[in-house]
Amino acid sequence: MKIIIRLGIIIVLLCLFVIPVQAQSEERAYELGSVWSIGYAKTKPGQFDKLMNGHLANVYTKYYDEMIKDGTVLSYKILSVTWPRDNEPNLIFLVEFKNWAAFDSPPEYWDGIIEKITGTLDKATQSRIDREKLRTLRGDLVAEEIIFKN
Repeated sequence: MKIIIRLGIIIVLLCLFVIPVQAQSEERAYELGSVWSIGYAKTKPGQFDKLMNGHLANVYTKYYDEMIKDGTVLSYKILSVTWPRDNEPNLIFLVEFKNWAAFDSPPEYWDGIIEKITGTLDKATQSRIDREKLRTLRGDLVAEEIIFKN
């Protein structure tokens, strides 16, 4: 019985020393890249062009163009889903942030951008309320890009 206990202790000790050495010697085959904000919306019947020609063309694009100028955002895209199934979004919004710090900018930064584009925070709030007549938000997620090394 004492031999089994000693063998068990030896195996545990070996595992404690061998496993960390293996983990340290293994290099990651990837690195982490930019941070993506992905949003989904469904336009209400007959409101697609009104949303595109109104808010998206006149506010949304200016908002992210301004953020590209200062380096917070690297790129943005709006995708139109050709044949969405029932209750699925027909618009996908992709915004590529430089990193987590850029994504998590302080409220003062966001307020400054909003005020520069819309004039006041009150106008931005009213615009948000008005957009509810044109579309329904269907959720969003945030993800970090994985870039494989060569």
